[in-house]
Amino acid sequence: MVDTLDSAVILAELRSAFTGAEPPSDLLQDLGGWDAIRTIAPNLVDDPLLLPVAYLVAREVAAQAEDDLESPKSATTAVAVAVLDTSDPGIFASGVELFCGDALLSRVVGNVIAARCLALATPPAGEDEGLTEASVIRRAAALEGAARLAITGRASKNKLLGLLEDVQEPQPRRYAQAVTRTVEMAFDHWLPDDNVADVIDILTGVAAPNYGEVPRDEVVKRNEKYCKDAMPDAEWTLANIAVGKALRLTSATGIGLALDSALKHLTTVIALDDRDDAELLRAAVVLLRKLLLSLPTGEASFDAANWDIELADAQAVAARAGKLNLDRKGLNHWSGDRKIAVLQGWNRLAQDLAFLKDQLSRDSIYAASMVMDNIVAIYSASHAYDIKCGTHEAQRVVDVVRPAIAGGFGARAGLLRHLSDHTDFLRGRLVNSEDAEAADLRERLATAEQVLKAARESLVASQEPPGKQYEQVVDLPPLLADFFDATPAVAEALESVPQEELGRLVADIADLQAATELDPDLTVTKTRQRILTALASAEDFCGDVVPAVTAVLDQLIKFVRQRLNSQKSWKSYQFNPDANEHDLHVDLYEWLSQGQFGSSTNVEVQEVGAGRADIQIQFAGFHLYLELKVDRTSTAVVDKTAYIKQTASYQASDVRIGFLVVLRMAPLKSRSPSAHLTEYVSHASVPIKNGETERHVVMLEIPGNQTNPSRAR
Repeated sequence: MVDTLDSAVILAELRSAFTGAEPPSDLLQDLGGWDAIRTIAPNLVDDPLLLPVAYLVAREVAAQAEDDLESPKSATTAVAVAVLDTSDPGIFASGVELFCGDALLSRVVGNVIAARCLALATPPAGEDEGLTEASVIRRAAALEGAARLAITGRASKNKLLGLLEDVQEPQPRRYAQAVTRTVEMAFDHWLPDDNVADVIDILTGVAAPNYGEVPRDEVVKRNEKYCKDAMPDAEWTLANIAVGKALRLTSATGIGLALDSALKHLTTVIALDDRDDAELLRAAVVLLRKLLLSLPTGEASFDAANWDIELADAQAVAARAGKLNLDRKGLNHWSGDRKIAVLQGWNRLAQDLAFLKDQLSRDSIYAASMVMDNIVAIYSASHAYDIKCGTHEAQRVVDVVRPAIAGGFGARAGLLRHLSDHTDFLRGRLVNSEDAEAADLRERLATAEQVLKAARESLVASQEPPGKQYEQVVDLPPLLADFFDATPAVAEALESVPQEELGRLVADIADLQAATELDPDLTVTKTRQRILTALASAEDFCGDVVPAVTAVLDQLIKFVRQRLNSQKSWKSYQFNPDANEHDLHVDLYEWLSQGQFGSSTNVEVQEVGAGRADIQIQFAGFHLYLELKVDRTSTAVVDKTAYIKQTASYQASDVRIGFLVVLRMAPLKSRSPSAHLTEYVSHASVPIKNGETERHVVMLEIPGNQTNPSRAR
């Protein structure tokens, strides 16, 4: 440990530690702790050592207990200030990216950075070397940093949008890109007034700058170049704003106009800048636009043969999407690693079009809603803005926000798609069912088919004028009430369906929505990352196993979250003191079967680790196993050694990572609220006698023997 907080000594120690191998885990302690970092931070301005120190700070903050983030605050703030005082554009941009992107760092010093970024992000001008490359890069990075912090509430949204109003003339491309990204982000997440996009007209020369006097020739020539450089990014932003608007509208006419605008801008992008992502988005919009135009008004409106769509074209586009390296950032817009989700969206789009072309009896407006749902999925997957947070070893992408497509035709399309998928799922279950469950499945299927028929009719029915009062004839659960709100006459067809059956159907649809959502909420994300960090030491947690385990973990955490929120009318077994393992088995199997593991989930698999595994999920070259239990004791699951070792036994010849799902039926000692989601998900490593490698078990608990919140004391 450094004896005194001498800046020169500390800096020398740091330079030595950052040479060659990775810095030792006790480096901060040896330097003198956080006081040493605070001491040297002012000396690091414009020093290449600044970034390594910033990453060291990120590593050490990540190692802090989350309830003790005050200790590193002073030192972390000092390093952040050094970054923001740095004139070197590369160090500045990388440092801002780190502090704005790391979730813990932004919690510690986000407000400080936000205020400085807003001050530094003013538009560059010709005076005082404002248009130099270094100045432009720093201002652009500051604007993007402020935008990212505004998403999470650490910067003022109004001040951020106010900066856009200060752009009064064309800008160098790097700053123009930052402006267009901010505009696009605003429309995806905040739905501002259309005038927020007016700044794009200034960047592209559509609106003339107001100088108050005739500009010099060199300024005119400079602006012409800036406008030309900014055009592809500006058109891309305008196209996506138009697509986002289309996905929120409710009428085919309004959607068509918005899509026409998007196509115009996308055509310009492709002409100016050959971009695969722009061509793929354009192809999707063309398909949807043709489908909407193909909807006749006469009796033939239910004949898919009238569609102006060539299936081969759609299949070719989907194949092209599969070959495209979607890790590219397109027109430098923010996008996460959503490659799998985007490819799945394109593949499903092609499959749906092929299926619907073969089913000519399907009504076209329903088909349009299915395609709309596909477009929503592709748009959401490729447009989610990500904030990266992680440790020194690896970056972990956490999706904080997603495009705000929460209503309109796209939302109804998604619900209708889930109704259709669930109905098909029940048909398949009924075909393969045993007599004991066939009667129940037939009843569920009859309800689903009746509601699906009414939902399709609702999309083609004339909607009630806004503000018109009507008598509510049938009492529908909220999810269906929102769907049928504009067509109460159609909803009357559901009057004969028992409320209990409608409740069961809505619970199933809510499950399907939760299981297939692209972006989990912050609590799910935090819980998942905690478990993935614990699994990082597992020898088998590498290669293809990582995304497989992550996907299964995601589904199981969402399952726990959904069951924590289930009402008695939705999942009655959770309120039944006599519930058993079969109840949990049926529930979890249905959850997994309707999601991405539908074709790879097997039950009661024999001869696995000399026994029978409850659930097996198959992947290319390996399997993951789930053991299910019902427990009526008060012993914590982490102390249930027999359960954990049984789960680990199924890993005898496969990946040494497994899952234990427990329905906790312990009688409540008091009528207190349920535990938090984070307390229902845990991890254990299992040393095996004579084995060199530990096995790992992820444990998830489902609350049973529940009481209603109104009875909590």
